[in-house]
Amino acid sequence: MNILTVTGVRGGEGATTVVGMLGDALHALGQRVLLVDLNASDMLRLHFDVAHRDVHGWVAAGFPLEWRRQAFELAPGLMLVPFGRASIEDAGGSHLLHGDDFWVRALPGLSGDFDWVLFDCPSYPGRQVPALRFHSTLDVLVAHPDVAAHVLLAQIGLDAASHLLINEFEPSRPLARDVVLDWRLHYGARVLPHSICRDERLREALACKQPVTRYRPDADASQAARSIARWCLSA
Repeated sequence: MNILTVTGVRGGEGATTVVGMLGDALHALGQRVLLVDLNASDMLRLHFDVAHRDVHGWVAAGFPLEWRRQAFELAPGLMLVPFGRASIEDAGGSHLLHGDDFWVRALPGLSGDFDWVLFDCPSYPGRQVPALRFHSTLDVLVAHPDVAAHVLLAQIGLDAASHLLINEFEPSRPLARDVVLDWRLHYGARVLPHSICRDERLREALACKQPVTRYRPDADASQAARSIARWCLSA
């Protein structure tokens, strides 16, 4: 079983969108995929038409073996476990719950059912979910090629075992090209060979409550997701 942890260098970098479309792309390649949202914002569910006020989510499980009761089967071989923000709001609980320990304990029971488990992790600053990242097959940091992300990445660093995925790249913008060039020179092969270019159909897909790979399979972002999925299988 492969574990993929995906984190944004800051909020709004598109990590949740990446998890949704990459998980869907891996499933289309015949992989059994579990998607897990570790963010209290609980947005991953919206990419698969699960209502935000639905109380299902792993935080509603009493212990790790109960996660399946909180999951949604999106298609045969593709499952989603939301965070469960509504359940803790109704219970008056904290929004600052972390799934690191919960899912590390759940991992041994997943290997027989899934080829890939994708974790949508809380964004930086701070080294989030360190135990899960330690167990991951691939750890991916998502960043827009702009000055703010460039500075933040320089501050937090890119771990030796981590990879950088460039999102919202606009090749027509000289500054974006310069940032990407700097990252590729500095981080070398740890920058994924496929970037996700800015594509308005990503936003349209969320409005239609679908990953872009389903909403518009011919979109540039969908093609990038499929290329990244194939890279994951060969990495």
